[in-house]
Amino acid sequence: MKNDDRIDIHKDLSSNLKSNLEIHLKKLIGLFKILVCNKNIDNLDNLLEKQSYANCEITHMLNAVLNSKIKTIDDKKDKILNLEGEHERLHKLQNSLLLEYGTSGTVGEQTYEDFAILEFQFMQNLTTLVIESENYEKNFDGLTNIFNRKYFFEKIEYDFSKARLTRTDFTIVMADIDYFKKINDTYGHQVGDQVLVEISRIFVEHIRAYDIVARYGGEEFIFFMYTDAKETVIIFNRIQSLLKSEELQIGNHRIQLNCSFGVAQDRNDSSVYELVTLADKALFEAKTNGRNRIEII
Repeated sequence: MKNDDRIDIHKDLSSNLKSNLEIHLKKLIGLFKILVCNKNIDNLDNLLEKQSYANCEITHMLNAVLNSKIKTIDDKKDKILNLEGEHERLHKLQNSLLLEYGTSGTVGEQTYEDFAILEFQFMQNLTTLVIESENYEKNFDGLTNIFNRKYFFEKIEYDFSKARLTRTDFTIVMADIDYFKKINDTYGHQVGDQVLVEISRIFVEHIRAYDIVARYGGEEFIFFMYTDAKETVIIFNRIQSLLKSEELQIGNHRIQLNCSFGVAQDRNDSSVYELVTLADKALFEAKTNGRNRIEII
């Protein structure tokens, strides 16, 4: 999936979640008016049906979101599913509040406390998702339009935990464009910037859709690859072969690029930051041993 498509998906998500937030606040105010202002409930069964989970606009809107393109983005899909679960539990607690109030004119302390705690949690999670979706575009590097370093580490917290939980192999890869300073010195920084754009495009097009690449800084890139070191090396060998066989056409210049790669295989006792350090060490070895090579650690 192109990053422009991801940005559009998150803009739509933000709009939908804002609507959910507005509807939820109106419903919450309506509920508090009944409980706090001691309003009479003329027909309790009718009110419970009207306020039921099945008849709630938010239920339908969240289900529509889950069936949209957001389902292709695992971490957001899981957050929406969690939000929907909280929403369903809120309706059950709301029914308990209304039943107690409708039959006795009062609400039990424990019932209200359970509702209030979950309500705060739901609003917090919903608001967080709105903010995340609104700010999603800021997660991309302005030059290359791939993820930036900050978001990479935020994103892989989910992927790292998921891989460990499901015992899925993964690797961290660090990459560096060989002799990039020479490109800048020879052709100028504008050409150097275009080289970064082109190499980013090549990386995105030649890793799998579920792998992650980000600009780490300068001419360095970082990857989270959902596979073991052996398969990772095969993927990056293909990329090296592609770079070797083709020159980049940038303006009037034809430029041959080489890259060095450092690969760190997951170790069950290592944190993700320790694995990044190991991948960086492997990259240093690749540079030291002649560049344009892949080192595994």
